[in-house]
Amino acid sequence: LNLMIFWLGVIAAIIAAIAVGFPGWQNYIAQEEAKLQLRAYIDVRAKGITAIEEGVIPRVHDTFYNIGRTPAYDNGSSSHITVADYPPTKKLVNDECSHARADPKANKWFVGKVARPETVRETPFTGGEVEAIKAGKAAVYFHGRVCYRDIFNESHRTDFCTYWKWTAGRVSPGLYCDQGNSTD
Repeated sequence: LNLMIFWLGVIAAIIAAIAVGFPGWQNYIAQEEAKLQLRAYIDVRAKGITAIEEGVIPRVHDTFYNIGRTPAYDNGSSSHITVADYPPTKKLVNDECSHARADPKANKWFVGKVARPETVRETPFTGGEVEAIKAGKAAVYFHGRVCYRDIFNESHRTDFCTYWKWTAGRVSPGLYCDQGNSTD
């Protein structure tokens, strides 16, 4: 009889724990879902690249779009123009968020579309790079990372990668890379 009372007590305790904990779990899930729906999401779109010719300094114009429902804060970004193998043989490396946010000139907040200065590579295209691009062995990659906080003060990042290759005697439109485009 004592053993039966003990097991009934254990079962009652389990039922009570579930009854008390389940609404709390539902509340947690609802809050997390609301955060995902309400937070900022940054999308980076490259508008175009300069001509691919020897001696020309590569430049890319881009725009950040906040496609989320709320502002993004404390943004920082880094972007790079790289000539590399096509198709890619190694992963393009982006700066960490701590590096991007260290810029004291970074915008403190943004909503919607943000005009940005163009990204410029320090060195012009070399003859070897232009030759490899026109032979279809290389492409020009524009890649980087945007770091920001949402209204819940949580850090987020968006990695982006676009490339241009030589097709039918001219530069292709900007194409999204198979890897390197992600958000958290």
